[in-house]
Amino acid sequence: MFDLELYKPIPLEQTVALIRRITQYHPKRPNIEKEIKKLYSGYQGEKKLRYFLGLIPDKKYHIFHGLRLPIGNTYFQIDALLLSPKLTLIIESKNYAGTITIEKDQLIQEVNESKEVYDNPLEQAIRHKILLQYLLEKYQLPAAPIEVLAVMTRSSSVIKIAPGYHEAEKKIVKAGNLLRKIEELENRYTAERIDQKTIGKIKRLLLSKHTPLKIDVLRKFDIGIKEIIPGVCCPRCLHIPMQYRGQKWYCPVCELLSQDAYIEAINDHFLIVKNSLTNRELREFLHIPSSRQATYLLNLKKLPSTGSNKGRIYYQPN
Repeated sequence: MFDLELYKPIPLEQTVALIRRITQYHPKRPNIEKEIKKLYSGYQGEKKLRYFLGLIPDKKYHIFHGLRLPIGNTYFQIDALLLSPKLTLIIESKNYAGTITIEKDQLIQEVNESKEVYDNPLEQAIRHKILLQYLLEKYQLPAAPIEVLAVMTRSSSVIKIAPGYHEAEKKIVKAGNLLRKIEELENRYTAERIDQKTIGKIKRLLLSKHTPLKIDVLRKFDIGIKEIIPGVCCPRCLHIPMQYRGQKWYCPVCELLSQDAYIEAINDHFLIVKNSLTNRELREFLHIPSSRQATYLLNLKKLPSTGSNKGRIYYQPN
């Protein structure tokens, strides 16, 4: 049972929104493209993990994708958490290509003649186990035994474990072997350690504490607000801006007419600029001449709001 489904990471949506609103020759564009590639690869890996977890019988586990939980003044994020009366399983997934060498304190990726060094995903999962235990103890909630796995989701990658690193040999698996590994754990943990009432309490705690990551994308790439191209983006040819004509949007390049192209522009504002929006800010960002026209579009979108008349502020939906 998926209690928290997999969704496209907000930082990926933010970075994609940013790149379509800077010039083609912006000096930061290569860095942004590299970040999009990295985020998209991670998301594709999580989708592969989601596929295999979807093969587990529906009522066997409560499954949470991408839980981001507070601990002290910071957060930790678990790629997948499986919760049952007998077993709690933390999974860290990686979608690395090439030859992957895993040592105790690092992971080395070699693709062609390039080499990159990353954190050991198994150690990440172990750290998340400790932090999850802290969180449950804080709220006086018991848990079934917590196990960890690191799952390599790219089938073509070659995995090498450092000699003598026996824990990794047992707990780092390819995605195709995940279900077999879960079955091995189930055969080890056969007794129920917590009841369904406690499961329900843990589930409610996790969902109430879950805080999806949203970044300040302009600060991340050191881009000023004046460098952002305002206007509605044509969904066909990607020209910005489209022109507002009689409740429709017209592209002067490919001559497309659209009734709802403005929706993406409003979402871009929320993703790039800030979580709130006034009538005036909408007019400036979408190139709309009339406050009445802006109000009409905002009402169509049915955004949550506070205040009234000129003081009304609209907010990004949850």
